[in-house]
Amino acid sequence: MKKVIWYVLHNSPEIDAYMDEFQSDMQQEFPRWFETKIRKLYTANDPSCTPDLFALACGPSSTPTSVNSCVVNGVKFVVHNRDVKRTTQNNGICLPGEKEGDMYYGQLEEILEFAYTKFKVVLF
Repeated sequence: MKKVIWYVLHNSPEIDAYMDEFQSDMQQEFPRWFETKIRKLYTANDPSCTPDLFALACGPSSTPTSVNSCVVNGVKFVVHNRDVKRTTQNNGICLPGEKEGDMYYGQLEEILEFAYTKFKVVLF
């Protein structure tokens, strides 16, 4: 679960200022520090503590939900097992690789949905 929390925080641009402020081991210590800092701002009714920041600080539910499909930014994603016997399939993905010009091709094996207090995060 710690890896999920770190991944979501690390990919949330609204917390960049807090990451710049923190001066220690990011992956191990930042999530707990961030939670404490935002809870203090929330208790003090600080207007900089938005509902989304508070939700990120509280973290996701402890158990994710496994889903067969989801829509992200208007694109439908489906796991491979759901598409196996269908005539039209939508489980393939293509992403840029680490090196320029490289592409990663694959199939979605699992989609996990993590519920926060104000939103849900989907991880493939």
